[in-house]
Amino acid sequence: MPETECPPTRRVELFVRASLPTPSCERRTAIEAELEALARTDAVDETDTTVWEKRVPVEDCEERIERDRYNEFAAWAREEGVRLAPFFDTRTCYSLQTGRKREELVMPVMCVAVYEDGDLRQVAPVAGDDGPISVEDCLTDLTAHTETRRPNTRTVSTAD
Repeated sequence: MPETECPPTRRVELFVRASLPTPSCERRTAIEAELEALARTDAVDETDTTVWEKRVPVEDCEERIERDRYNEFAAWAREEGVRLAPFFDTRTCYSLQTGRKREELVMPVMCVAVYEDGDLRQVAPVAGDDGPISVEDCLTDLTAHTETRRPNTRTVSTAD
């Protein structure tokens, strides 16, 4: 079969808490507008927004998007030598449902994940050796690479 080269696809997912105060709502709107602008360029192929809870129990039988994403982000952070804390945190919280204290995973107000060909490539906010990398820093980096989108990283596949 002949081989064809396909440019990598880049998807950016914005995660936001379910309820936000007015300044954070305004920030969310600005970030979503920037993502939409990036989607009109060759920097990003697709954008999604996912709403997540402020905090979720660490030990819970239910599957939760928050916990699944945290685990995915934590594995990526270990490989990249960055930290999710203090943006993601665990705390002992009182549960009104059970009347007991429990450990809960606290999610950041906003988080961005960048995927290339389905593989996680960047998460923000994170803490690195040179300081924190914010959601805005991540978007600025994507904007800077609009015209120089990793030309040497191409996916080679066979044509059917």
